Amino acid sequence: MPKKLLASAAVTFSLAVCMAGGQAWAAVTNFSIASPVADPTLPAQYSFTQVITLSNTTGAPAYDVTASVALLAPETSYSQVKLVHESTPPNSLHHDQYGNLIGTFSWPEIRPHHSVSLTLDYEAVSSDVSYHLPASYPPYNVHSQVYKFYTNPRLESEQVDTNSPTLKHIDQSILKSTENPEQKAHAIFQWIVRNIHYNYSLQASGSAVATATSHLGICSDFADLYIGLLRTAKIPARFVGGYVTSNGSGQGGFHQWVEFYLPKAGWIVSDPTWGHGYFADLQDHWHIGLYDGIRKDITINWNYNPGTLSASQASTQVRIQYHYHFQKNVPISPLKPHEVKEHPAKTKVRPILDPRSVSSKTHGVPLGFWAQFWINLKEWVETQIHGAVLWLRTHT
Repeated sequence: MPKKLLASAAVTFSLAVCMAGGQAWAAVTNFSIASPVADPTLPAQYSFTQVITLSNTTGAPAYDVTASVALLAPETSYSQVKLVHESTPPNSLHHDQYGNLIGTFSWPEIRPHHSVSLTLDYEAVSSDVSYHLPASYPPYNVHSQVYKFYTNPRLESEQVDTNSPTLKHIDQSILKSTENPEQKAHAIFQWIVRNIHYNYSLQASGSAVATATSHLGICSDFADLYIGLLRTAKIPARFVGGYVTSNGSGQGGFHQWVEFYLPKAGWIVSDPTWGHGYFADLQDHWHIGLYDGIRKDITINWNYNPGTLSASQASTQVRIQYHYHFQKNVPISPLKPHEVKEHPAKTKVRPILDPRSVSSKTHGVPLGFWAQFWINLKEWVETQIHGAVLWLRTHT
């Protein structure tokens, strides 16, 4: 059995065992994409809680509410996350196209001006990492799933812009045909560090081409551009969304970085936003991966009664509030000695994204005729019963 399928089967089995026990799961992990040449060091332990609150902002019920939540990203050489407890068990679990473990949660109804919450408790280990990269590389297996998927121009095309004329021109101007894929990835990284400036107003440019044109962006833009240039150069690359703790102390914010794939070496992490010293290297134990790919963290769907809400009102009927709380536990190993190179000064002042922000998609759908008829009938019956009870109390 292939390793990926074997790992997925193991995850599925462990999830089945956990769900059989009710709400108190054993620690659940996803399959691993760790590099065979990675050298993780100085690991630190964290525990964190994610609270997702869905609020009905209207005076009408929201029915059959479902939330698809990215629970776990694939484990890497520098980030391993375990889900240890959830307040509500998922109705189902599956892996998306990027390898994230997705849980689907549901509520029959959220009453007017009421809320429901989902609390997820995690444990994580994050490490510094460097790589013992080979001196030479064989050609890519262009028929492999990794190569075909992560160089596909249609993948995340709205943000990444793979094979656009702008990105082709940049690659052609900085890359040499004689370079191996590691050298090309490094040349692209250096071009971004030297030519793209951080937007301290925290306004995203929104795509690789927009970032290349404006020479300005936030962490997601740096990642989009790096991925776009790598894929245009036929180097498989993936987007990682996660949380970066503030100097390793605990609370921090959302951040995005990149992994690219090298033959024999596997997935290699780089953070173009933080610049020099972060190519094929993480000089910290702060990067905690939460999901892979440019995707929505949460997708919410529900039904509404068109007799009580307009389509416009229903489009914002359910509001999402998102909160993370991180706590650093005792490090597994001592903190860095003083001789270890610290972060370049310019990387320390680049802010990370507001932890209250959330990438979400919400969608309300009108009830079908019979569902709406049944709800209206139940409401009419309840009204008649309530009226009868009031009459009896008044006249007896």
